[in-house]
Amino acid sequence: MYLFMFLLLPLILAAWCFYKKDSHLIPVIFTGLVAAVLVCGFKAFFLYSHRIIPYSFESNVIFLLVRQTLIPVVLLYGIFFAWSKDEISYKVEALFPLLLSFYMLYLPYTIISTSEGLYTTFPLFVKPVIFMVMIFSLGLGAKHIEKTVRNKKILFTVIWICISLVSLVVPSLLETMYILDVNYLLVLILSALYSGALPVLFILSRFGVLTVNEK
Repeated sequence: MYLFMFLLLPLILAAWCFYKKDSHLIPVIFTGLVAAVLVCGFKAFFLYSHRIIPYSFESNVIFLLVRQTLIPVVLLYGIFFAWSKDEISYKVEALFPLLLSFYMLYLPYTIISTSEGLYTTFPLFVKPVIFMVMIFSLGLGAKHIEKTVRNKKILFTVIWICISLVSLVVPSLLETMYILDVNYLLVLILSALYSGALPVLFILSRFGVLTVNEK
């Protein structure tokens, strides 16, 4: 039952490493793993995992956004970006493996440490998928933001920033709908639409619809 949750992100990371064959990104993966161990250890020893869920859509969205996505993504990548002395292109390339290696440990911990609905399909199957989509979207967005900034295409930069922000927020919105018992079929449909948007983004960016040609 737990295999999909535990193996999805590690298998994607392994496939990505096999595809890239870039040893320069190994320290990035190690950094993500170490950060995940430290964060999970801190939460296990110093924070109480059980939470009384308020019947407030806004409160739950903010809580999930801050605890599961915003702080891990912004703080982890922000520290890495400031600490690394490498070129901008390397830092941008590092976003995807950094987040993937972090969430392959952090995400299962957040699911298992909260027992609400643990044996339902959302935390075991849907949640890992939408976080995978989020990581892919942020990695793609970072590359195109850097590319459009470099080519001084402000409109495309704004578009990709908006796409990245939406991809960051949607997992918290979907999980809030789930824990507040909003129609589960609707949650599944919206999750499928969110996941289906990723290949569309890849195709559009591939054909230059949402990006620019290099000079």
